[in-house]
Amino acid sequence: MAQPKEVRTRWEGLVFVCRKCMKRAGAEELRSTLKEELGRDLRVVSSGCLKVCPKDRVCVVMGSGERMRCFVVDPEEDVDALVRVMRG
Repeated sequence: MAQPKEVRTRWEGLVFVCRKCMKRAGAEELRSTLKEELGRDLRVVSSGCLKVCPKDRVCVVMGSGERMRCFVVDPEEDVDALVRVMRG
């Protein structure tokens, strides 16, 4: 049986944006906005339900393990602040 091949990526981290939250909050453009603002260092992807389910907000998760951070974002007000936090 073949072994999995590890590859290097061009990005340094992952950001998951809940697709269900985006749809419910009417914020389908949030993923695109984050992608533009964060550049190539962080890979921004839509995910399935992250089981946080905030009302009129969007769940965004960055990192993994001990470094994982979960944010509940108001797509109309919090995007700039979220980008600043994610850039570090």
